[in-house]
Amino acid sequence: MKDAATLLETLEAQLPDLKRGCDGFVKGAKEIAKARAMNRTLMNNSGAVAELLEVPKLLDACVRNGHYDEALDLENFVAKMEATHGDIALVKRLADEARASSAEMLRALLARLRVGIQLPECLRMVGYLRRLSAYDETTLRRTFLACREEYIANTVGELDDTNAYEYLKKLTDTHRVSLFDVVMQYRAIFSDEAGDDAGEDGGALLYSWATHRISKYLDLVKATLPRVYEGGALASVYEHCEYCGTSLARVGLDTRPLLRPVFGDAAMAVFDAALASAGDDFERALASATWTAASSTAESTPLAAKTEAGDNVEGPPATLADHVPLAAFVNGVLLAYNELRHLTPALELNLRLARSLESAFSRATASLLAHGQSKDASAARDDRARAAFLACVRAYLDAAAPFLVRAFARLIAGAPHDLNRVIEDARAALAPIVDSEL
Repeated sequence: MKDAATLLETLEAQLPDLKRGCDGFVKGAKEIAKARAMNRTLMNNSGAVAELLEVPKLLDACVRNGHYDEALDLENFVAKMEATHGDIALVKRLADEARASSAEMLRALLARLRVGIQLPECLRMVGYLRRLSAYDETTLRRTFLACREEYIANTVGELDDTNAYEYLKKLTDTHRVSLFDVVMQYRAIFSDEAGDDAGEDGGALLYSWATHRISKYLDLVKATLPRVYEGGALASVYEHCEYCGTSLARVGLDTRPLLRPVFGDAAMAVFDAALASAGDDFERALASATWTAASSTAESTPLAAKTEAGDNVEGPPATLADHVPLAAFVNGVLLAYNELRHLTPALELNLRLARSLESAFSRATASLLAHGQSKDASAARDDRARAAFLACVRAYLDAAAPFLVRAFARLIAGAPHDLNRVIEDARAALAPIVDSEL
C-alpha cells in the first residue's frame, strides 16, 4: 500500500506537466491545421495569386506599348486593392510597383505632348492625365502649355538660319501652324462653364503663353531681318508674315500691327544703304572725273531706262548721260527706289523715306560744293574743264534732282512736297560756284 501511495503522489506531481504538454500539443495542432488550411486555400487560388503577382509587369508592359487605357484600369484596380487590403505586405509591394509604373506613364504622356500632335490625340493624352489625377486643373493647363511651348521651341531651334530669307519664311510658317494648332487644341480640351475669360484658370493662361511665344517670334524676326539686304526679298518675307498674321487673326493673335514697325525699320535700313552706296559712287566719280566734254560722253555710265515705280514713268533726262558722276548718282538713287517699290504702300514710310532722300541730296550737294571749292581741283582746271564742271552742277540742279523728286512722288503716294525745297536749298548752297563761273 505504501508503494501505491508513493506512485500516486508521484503521478499527482507530474499531472500539471502532462496537462501543459497536452495543451501545447493541442495548440501546435491547431496552428498546423490553420497553416494547412491556408496552404490549401493558396493552392486552390494559385491562379488568382499568380495573376496578382503579374500585375506590375503587365502594367509596365502596357505603359511601354502605349496601351494607356488598360494601364489605367490596372492602376485603378491596384489602388482599390490597396485601400481594402493595405495591411498585407504583398499588396503593399504591388501598390508600390504600380506607382512606379504610373510615374513612367506620366512621363510618357508628357513626352507625347512635347512633339507634333493633332487634336484627337491631344484630347486622349489630356484625358489620360486627368484619369491619373497627377495634377489639379490649373496645373494641368499650365503643364499642357509648357509642353507645347517646348515643342515649338525645339522646332524653331532646328531651323537652319544660314539663309536669312529662307529662315524667316520657315520660322513664320512654323509659328503660323503651331500657334493656331495650340490655341485650337487648348480651347477644345479645356472648354468649360467658366469660359475662356474666367481669370487665371481660363483664357488668361492661354493669353499669357501666346504673348510669350509671339514675343519670342518677334525677337527672332528683329534679329534676322538685318541680314536681308534685298528689297525684293524683304517684300516677300513681309507678305509671308502678313499672311501669317491674317491666319492667326482668326484665333485672336493678329501679329501684323507688331511686325509692321519692324519691317519699316528693315526697309529703311535697305533704303539708307542703297542711298549711301549711291552717295559713295557719286563721290568716287567726282574724284576721278576729268571734266572734258569728250571724256564725259565717252565714259558716261548708262542710265536706268525706268524707275519701275509705276506705269508710264518717264525716263531720266538724256542730258545726264553727258555727266558721269550724275549718271552714277541717279542710277544709285533709282536702285534705292526699286528696292522698296513693293513695300512703301504697306508700311507707310513716306516721311522717313523723304528724310533719307533729303539727306542723300544734302550729301550730293555738299560733295559738289566741296569739289568746286577745292583749291587743287580749281587750279588744275582749264576753261573747258571749268565749263564741264559747271554744266554738271547745272544738270544736277535742273535735271537730276527734279527728276529724282518726281520719281519719288510716283513711288510714294502723297510724298511730302517739301522735297522741292531741298532743290532750292541746293541751288542756294551751290550758288557761289555757279556765280563764280559766270
